[in-house]
Amino acid sequence: MGQRFNIKINISNTDFDLENVIPVTEANLKDEQEQAMAKAMEDYKQLCLKSFSTNRSGEVIQKEALPMPRQITFESNPGKLQ
Repeated sequence: MGQRFNIKINISNTDFDLENVIPVTEANLKDEQEQAMAKAMEDYKQLCLKSFSTNRSGEVIQKEALPMPRQITFESNPGKLQ
């Protein structure tokens, strides 16, 4: 077996042009990736539904603001992306 190298790139010092990024669509995802995304979306949907409740007359009311999706970034949590 060959040697294994661990290379880390510091993106904050790299010139990065968003126009050179190739967008990904759901059609590009592998089955496992599509399933993981569907689960994440369902989990977020269930979290949003907790913002609502039903009053005594059966009317659905929103009791709090919908939660914002959390995005992990290099700046906020560099350990998650290594």
